[in-house]
Amino acid sequence: MALETGTRIGIYEVTGKLGEGGMGEVYRAHDTTLDRDVALKVLSEAFTADPDRLARFQREAKVLASLNHPNIGGIYGLESAGETQALVLELIEGPTLADRIAEGPIPVEEALAIATQMADALEAAHEEGIVHRDLKPANVKVRPDGTVKVLDFGLAKAVNPEVGDGSGADNPTISLTGATQMGMVVGTAAYMAPEQAKGKPVDKRADIWAFGVVLLEMLGGKRVFDGETPSETLAAVMMKDPSWEVLPTDLPATLDNVLHRCLEKDPRKRVRDIGDVRLAMEGAFETTVEAPIEQAPAPTLKLWQQPIPLAVVAAALLVVGGLVTWTAIRPELPPPPDLIRFGILPTDFGTTGSGARDLAISSDGTQIAYAGQGEGNPQIHLRSVNQFVGAPLRGGSGAVAPFFSPDGQWVGFQNSFTNLLKVSILGGPPVALAEFPGGIAGASWGRDDQIIVGNNGGGLMRVPGGGGEPEVLTTLDVEKGESAHRWPSVISGRDAVVFTIATGIGRAGGAELAVLDLSSSEVRPLGIAGFSAQYVSTGHLVYAAEDNSIRAVPFDGASFEVIGNPVPLIEDVGVRPNGAANYHVSDNGRLVYASGRQGGGQVSSLVWVDRSGGEEPVPVEPSNYVWARVSPDGGSVTWQEDSDVWVSDLLRPGARIKVTVDPSQDGQPLWTLDGQHIVFQSARAGQPGLFRKAADGTGEAEQILTVDGTAYLFPYQFTPDGETLVVALRMPGTSDDFGMVSMGEDQNWQSVLHTEAREGNPAISPDGEWVAYRSHETGQPEVYVAAFPTMQQRQPVSIGGGWSPVWSPDGTELFYQNGRRMMRVPVTNEPSLTLGTPELLFEGPYASGVMRNYDVAPDGRFLMVRSGTPSGVEDSAPPQINVVLNWFEEIKQRVPVP
Repeated sequence: MALETGTRIGIYEVTGKLGEGGMGEVYRAHDTTLDRDVALKVLSEAFTADPDRLARFQREAKVLASLNHPNIGGIYGLESAGETQALVLELIEGPTLADRIAEGPIPVEEALAIATQMADALEAAHEEGIVHRDLKPANVKVRPDGTVKVLDFGLAKAVNPEVGDGSGADNPTISLTGATQMGMVVGTAAYMAPEQAKGKPVDKRADIWAFGVVLLEMLGGKRVFDGETPSETLAAVMMKDPSWEVLPTDLPATLDNVLHRCLEKDPRKRVRDIGDVRLAMEGAFETTVEAPIEQAPAPTLKLWQQPIPLAVVAAALLVVGGLVTWTAIRPELPPPPDLIRFGILPTDFGTTGSGARDLAISSDGTQIAYAGQGEGNPQIHLRSVNQFVGAPLRGGSGAVAPFFSPDGQWVGFQNSFTNLLKVSILGGPPVALAEFPGGIAGASWGRDDQIIVGNNGGGLMRVPGGGGEPEVLTTLDVEKGESAHRWPSVISGRDAVVFTIATGIGRAGGAELAVLDLSSSEVRPLGIAGFSAQYVSTGHLVYAAEDNSIRAVPFDGASFEVIGNPVPLIEDVGVRPNGAANYHVSDNGRLVYASGRQGGGQVSSLVWVDRSGGEEPVPVEPSNYVWARVSPDGGSVTWQEDSDVWVSDLLRPGARIKVTVDPSQDGQPLWTLDGQHIVFQSARAGQPGLFRKAADGTGEAEQILTVDGTAYLFPYQFTPDGETLVVALRMPGTSDDFGMVSMGEDQNWQSVLHTEAREGNPAISPDGEWVAYRSHETGQPEVYVAAFPTMQQRQPVSIGGGWSPVWSPDGTELFYQNGRRMMRVPVTNEPSLTLGTPELLFEGPYASGVMRNYDVAPDGRFLMVRSGTPSGVEDSAPPQINVVLNWFEEIKQRVPVP
């Protein structure tokens, strides 16, 4: 049954028809929840009427959804509405390979580029035990940027079960409807392996046959096996040889051999692994062998004719002149590999604003994982070093801070401040590993399958790679002022970990590199100020310094001692205020790093955004804005930039005042109600505290609050009468909480909300009766509202995730963020508080996270921190991931080990 535009299937709204296939009709649809376009493959009634078939299809679709590869079209899920069943697929724009072949033969280099990506897709699926069974040009799309996407992966198995599965439907040319049988059978039969055409069970060698047929068609520009009917086509597949004469005359011999081996009719003689095909196309098996020089056989000498005395003399001469002789004849050593530098420009990199490293490279240097934005949420992306584009890691939504398992098959990550998870590089559901209430500050996965985790408010901890209860490895030395043990990195093969000992808050508070000997539990400070260190096999420690450079110092991996002086190697590397450095080195010497202050290499801008998404730049230059807030009269803005607080008068474009100049990290500014002062957090007194200073930067900062034992203390909002300040904080061994302090002389402190769940972002209503806040009690951040300060009459505000709530100036609306989306909830307060349904206001490249980074002005406009520069303003350099191949050669040359 055809679907009309506007028809809803679950959360998907049909917007047009794309075509028809053997399983049913395909429609373009809009995901009304995630605000993205998808393809809906609506299964025909003949298919859905068979419960056994449908159940099998659902099982297979679950397996296929686990595939995650940049060259495989994604499967998002199954949806149903009444009797209608639809498969939700990634919508891929661009022509099919069949369209391209219809234009004529494809040049060899272009065909090889397409074929290599097809082989990559098949190899990834075959390693998971998934066979396509219906590979053909119509199931391959070539995007405008050259990226190849293989579609309908493995669905042929879901439609047509194998012999022996009890279904009795083993017809390799089966069609779901008689009306589409001719087209489907002809299109499919031309690419079936002979054993598949005979109705026999198939394995991955059937895909290799189809791959060979498609490659031959690309090079020849026409069908390899054809016939007027499906039977004639199948007969040609089983009986006729391909027309090899269509191949171009300049085809490399290696590629010609690949085609012949792929198109062996006997599967026992066919190449067995598509990975071998890919390597052959890349020239991996090409060797040059010099033919031996034939010599005439030497005459047989009598015993007394053999030159034994001469041999003795020659040996003696060799001994005497050995050194000279060796010097003269020794072969030249091969030159060291070239140092190669290049940059990649993923458009979705560096926009999460998380306080952790945004990128990592696998141990073998082949895969880069980086954090960015997905469909409205933080998302980890994977990119092969030899590929032009990356792809979101399926199952990695809401994820930041990536790190690889030693074998490169898993990516570990955080989906909140405290939760550690992992996901397969092939995709699938994430696996929860452990929760760390103190907050995660880096993680490193050792070859013993143990993960060492840094702690934002405590010592290092350890958890098995399969998950479990964390084990404490180190404790803070409070007498020495230690505040956290962060950014661990396992020293491979040494049963040790290098990490950062932090004192105070942030980089300015102090940081020293140290080594934990896991065998003795001894901690050895190294006397080097730095962050995010990593030991590399050249015998060096690599680390980030205060000046945002990457340095290397000779290091004895056996005695754990520094044995030389540090040397700066890379400048302007992104290092966050807490010491998270955006760089990583693979075991084979490949370096990846991001330039720019505090990670990502991406500047930000302050912009005004109206309710419809219209954008207007705030008259301050692009920089690195955090925690932006509007003054009560709407005439000024304050923000944190690096480790200081700034203010700008909007009536004087470009004018900026640096409010704080202390060497400690100052930030999280908040206006007092009269607009005359700024309240901010700082560790300048030795522990986290709140200070107040004149907004014009004059005078001294006055300390107004400390709470003993806090890991952090952030000001959020004054109550409408100005007598109480609401703050967010964390005590040792607890999760995020919030409380309030009276601003009178007694400064009475009172906890407002203290539970096992993480709470934060407190926002007081204009009438002072309600507080909106964010809580992770359900496992993901959601917004709630409750009576203030009793916390009674609690109601949920957000649906499907939310954080950073703010009230409208008149109290009739609540705003919150969900990924890159700004949401609105209507509010009425008569006779009791009533909340409406969340609505989308606007969406854009604006900073988003559990730390609120936007504000609402008195006139209702939104002050947003925009990634990059605002529209209409000359853009800065886009965020870039820098890659250095063979970086170990530079380290060895510039930092020799004594």
